[in-house]
Amino acid sequence: MIHPQAIVEPGAIIGKNVTIGPWTHIASNVVIGDNCQISSHVVINGPTKIGKGNRIFQFASIGEDCQDLKYLW
Repeated sequence: MIHPQAIVEPGAIIGKNVTIGPWTHIASNVVIGDNCQISSHVVINGPTKIGKGNRIFQFASIGEDCQDLKYLW
């Protein structure tokens, strides 16, 4: 089930039995495997591939630059 308040861009590939919570944004070059649970307020940018049976909790940001800047140097 994809919540009506979620944004899933055209081109994203969503597997079977995937739950996507409200205020979540899935970019166009993302693949989400079967039986995943994506909570509310999640951002997944690509290119990103998430395998089967994963659970991503609220406020996660995946496929973005590292937020801890010391790893960039």
